[in-house]
Amino acid sequence: HITPNWFASVMGTGIVATAAATLPVHAPVLREFATAVWVLAGLVLVVLTAAFATHWIRHRDQAKAYAAHQVMGQFYGAPAMALLTVGAGALLLGPALIGESAALALDVVLWTAGTLLGLVVSVWLPFAMITRTDRDDIAAVPAWMMPVVSPMVSASTGALLLSHVGAGQAGMTLLVACYAMFGLS
Repeated sequence: HITPNWFASVMGTGIVATAAATLPVHAPVLREFATAVWVLAGLVLVVLTAAFATHWIRHRDQAKAYAAHQVMGQFYGAPAMALLTVGAGALLLGPALIGESAALALDVVLWTAGTLLGLVVSVWLPFAMITRTDRDDIAAVPAWMMPVVSPMVSASTGALLLSHVGAGQAGMTLLVACYAMFGLS
């Protein structure tokens, strides 16, 4: 029973790492703590992604049932945000551990994958909720916010990439895309 809400643990761990890395306090132990937490978030992301993919392959009917569930389905925003937070950690903490170019490449891959997944989910889930035919037992729950938050995370973590893209057309395109995702959220 690997459900998308498990990715919220990676989100939270990644947020702790990036928050510790961006605090105005510059203590070596804090940086080491942030790096260790980021590595943990990355490892958990890899394990969960493998387990989640295996679950979809081996237990497709159960996975589809989770995706169609009115509450559990909302957590499909969590995998996107997990990718985005680990990617942001790569840019903030990765250069000291894996080198600047590898950290940047890792962030670009994770940011792109997280953004694409988050955009699909932020459109698909609200559409699926609106067009549901079995509306008798639907109640408003806080999980409804999960799918539409991922574009906001893409916008904020995409801002970290702006300095690496440059001031030309690519930088302007990324900036406008970040503003658009902010508006979508």
